[in-house]
Amino acid sequence: MKKQLKFNFNPFKEGLNQVMGTLERDIMEVLWNHGKSSVKDIVSALPQDRDSSYSTVITVTNRMAAKGLLKRKKVGKAYVYKSAYNREQFYEIVSKKVVEGVSAFSFQATVAYFVDYMSQLEPDKLEYFSRLIESKRKNKP
Repeated sequence: MKKQLKFNFNPFKEGLNQVMGTLERDIMEVLWNHGKSSVKDIVSALPQDRDSSYSTVITVTNRMAAKGLLKRKKVGKAYVYKSAYNREQFYEIVSKKVVEGVSAFSFQATVAYFVDYMSQLEPDKLEYFSRLIESKRKNKP
């Protein structure tokens, strides 16, 4: 059983920074792109403009493991880290938690805004949503 993923959502930030810090985001990108990595490998794969020390990355990766974002395994004297979720699984979990949280305020407003937003962004998606809703109706017990 996977550890419960912990994160806070900040709607005033962009992209992955809505649910994690910039170093956490960069570490996740490294692990999603490279798979299992030691802290040394993570530090060397971080963006060149990021000046993060080895000890800072150790601290952050340990915190990320405690949050359920990463798994770690001791290999020799060091730990090797990997993402607990692939990119799509992570996006799915975050999306679900955000929708559940926002829907608690007003389900109708949340759904209405989502449909309106998607129809403006990608009008052809309305047909997809319509088919999805219809399939859920048919499969309802």
